[in-house]
Amino acid sequence: MSSIRILTASTVDNILSKLSPESALSSQAHVFKHFSKPSPKPKKQQYDLIQTPHRITVNSEETTMLFMPARAPTISNSTFESSTTTSIKIVSLPQKSNDGLPGTTLILDEKNGKVKAIVNAKKLTALRNACGSALFLQQFPNPTPPKHLILFGSGEQCNSHTILFLKLWPSIEKVTFIIRSETIRSNSLITNLSNQFPNVEIKSSIHSSSDSKGLNELIKQGDIIITATPSNEPLFKSNDEIPKKGTRLILIGSYKPTMHEIDTALIKKSSIIVDSKDACLIESGELIDAKIEKEDLIELGEVLNEEGQNNDKKKIVLDKVGGEEGIIIFKSVGLGIQDVAITKLVLEEAERLNLGSIVENYD
Repeated sequence: MSSIRILTASTVDNILSKLSPESALSSQAHVFKHFSKPSPKPKKQQYDLIQTPHRITVNSEETTMLFMPARAPTISNSTFESSTTTSIKIVSLPQKSNDGLPGTTLILDEKNGKVKAIVNAKKLTALRNACGSALFLQQFPNPTPPKHLILFGSGEQCNSHTILFLKLWPSIEKVTFIIRSETIRSNSLITNLSNQFPNVEIKSSIHSSSDSKGLNELIKQGDIIITATPSNEPLFKSNDEIPKKGTRLILIGSYKPTMHEIDTALIKKSSIIVDSKDACLIESGELIDAKIEKEDLIELGEVLNEEGQNNDKKKIVLDKVGGEEGIIIFKSVGLGIQDVAITKLVLEEAERLNLGSIVENYD
């Protein structure tokens, strides 16, 4: 007989509140490294450790449903042993929704193919993206400790990035969310974050135009700029002073060739790190319009695989823009193996803490 563990949104929240940033970053670094430098199959291994079939889309009159299977090497948070995990994430894109995007991940037992866990993934996608961004910043820190974090957007991606960054970079004194108008969601975001981090100035700034004087002045103040919007037009106009030297930009919103969060001029004068060269050159409108080639890009996993003083990949990135004072961009469209890793980590914590609901004798 087999059982299934079910982790609801509140249970996942409980686990995440206790999960150390280091554990989350370690699990994500593990899959990034394997993605950019796949391990050879063991002699008795017939199938690839990493498998990421293309997502399947099913449409109805009211929503679009995405089915994303993946297999990846994952590392245990308790034993540090590596094994493979298979999962499928299901995300829905309703035409009308004020409650975020519903998402669920199923984890399967690789020995018998049975479902072993059902995990609410609403916050996990944002967390795994934030971990990728944090790994990038750890490899390419600002020339001086960052003080001002600027984010375009007010959704769960912005929330997860802000929480993780404020925990990892205590030098940040100010967080500004750039929005087009105040909403219940944006006000709630600022209130909740202000309660969690009372010593940090957290506020919103309303801008409806990409070239307003106030927006330009604000962008010049940012040490870290995160864009998390599905914008078809650049969110601000760059020039020699915008953004300032040493700025780190993280682009996580655009995922179609028609989308552009920053302009071509900024792409051309920056060094660019990506999660996946192939995926970003298909899905990132910013890179496509700038006619960026595969050899112009370096994957985050490539840099992580060379951690240490003799990191040739890091040297290439810094040399292109004249050192740490240059502008460096991280473009991420998200990898299915990231979902495998973060969900496996949360499930392991649930098992350790005996959290979630168990359905016995499912079969």
